[in-house]
Amino acid sequence: MAGKKTGMAAPDEEFGWLHRDVFRLLQRAWDRHLRASGTGITVPQSRVLASLRQRDGLTQTEIADLVLMEKAPLGRTLDRMEEQGLVTRRPDPADRRVRRVYLTPALDEMQHRLWAAAFAMFGAALDGFTAAEYETLVQMLARMKANLEAADTGEGEG
Repeated sequence: MAGKKTGMAAPDEEFGWLHRDVFRLLQRAWDRHLRASGTGITVPQSRVLASLRQRDGLTQTEIADLVLMEKAPLGRTLDRMEEQGLVTRRPDPADRRVRRVYLTPALDEMQHRLWAAAFAMFGAALDGFTAAEYETLVQMLARMKANLEAADTGEGEG
């Protein structure tokens, strides 16, 4: 819905609920596809793996911020991932009090199954979209992300 005088978007109640529902349904679909992949990876573990693929060697605090988990549950998740051989924790060379988390080569063995699960989920979510619609959706989501990041750092109007 556009604002009458400014031509700017004026979100209504539906916008928030739609976003919530899409997020919830994507989470459920991701859980279902992960289970079917046979990798034994859980949704919280997948979020940690994705963060470490973006930037390996993060601290537990940095990971907690990125995956929106409290430190204690994240610690238990990392313990399980270490037992599975997916990650290793090592002291930071500059500060021995800090431990950094690194991916191990074990992830390489299941990478193709994780990507297949992700693309199956995305394929189901995007069923019926044209290439142009997909590109527009990605551009709009990128713009929303930039707006929210700017507002979060105080650079945007919020």
